[in-house]
Formats: sequence, C-alpha cells, structure tokens
Amino acid sequence: MVRTVAPMGLAIALVAIGVLHFIWSFSPWPFKDVMTFTKTIGGTDDGVMPPGPTTFVIGLALIGGAVLTLMVNESIPGIGPGWLRLVGMYSLAAVLLVRGLGGYFMNSGAAIEFQRLNTFLYSPLCVALAALSGIVAVAASRR
Repeated sequence: MVRTVAPMGLAIALVAIGVLHFIWSFSPWPFKDVMTFTKTIGGTDDGVMPPGPTTFVIGLALIGGAVLTLMVNESIPGIGPGWLRLVGMYSLAAVLLVRGLGGYFMNSGAAIEFQRLNTFLYSPLCVALAALSGIVAVAASRR
C-alpha cells in the first residue's frame, strides 16, 4: 500500500495544487474577482494579487515535489543520486510540515475568509501532505 497509494495520492495532490498556482500567477480563477481571491487565498483585503513570477515558481516547486515523489518511489526513473532524492523528499516533508503548523500563526490579522479556510483546510492539508511525504521518504529509506 505504501508503494502505491501514499505516493500516488501525494503526487496527484501536489500536481493539482501546483496547477492552481500556475493559474493564480495570472488569474484569480475560480474566484469572481481579485478582491475575493486575496481575501480567501492571500489573507489580505488589499485586492493586490501576489507577484505572478513568485506564484509560478511555487507551482513549479509543487509539481517538482510530485515528480520527486514518483522518483523516490521508483514509479518513474530517478535523476541524480538516490541519497540526494531522499534528502529532497525529507525536505519536502519538512517544508510542508512547517507550512502546515506555521500556518496557524498566519491567522493573526488575516482576512476572516482566509482564517476560516486556513484553519480547516490549508494548514491541515499541508500537515497531511507532510505526513504522506514522510511516509514515502521512510519507505524509500528502508529499501
């Protein structure tokens, strides 16, 4: 199960979130306007979209994490030394965990729409993805 369900679920989630970030680098979709987007996703009520290049790079990093997951799981051929891919997988788990747990501190002063979604969706999702990343990393370490 660890060899299939955890890595595939993680990879699918990371790709989906990465694609959303690509879209958000130039559009507030699926929100009706920029103000709704910034209140819901960015936590601000200034109506200013985050910098497009930064958002695009985050999307690339998320999709890179999905590819890394599949390489570490040996679902696709690996590039580079195995130990480096493993370090990358543990790093992905750590970054997601920091975002997940640290996300609760982001609520202070944020728009109420963001606070609600961050508390019940964004931060718990990051913690869950961190757990899946850790499971994939530990399973790969044991091979």
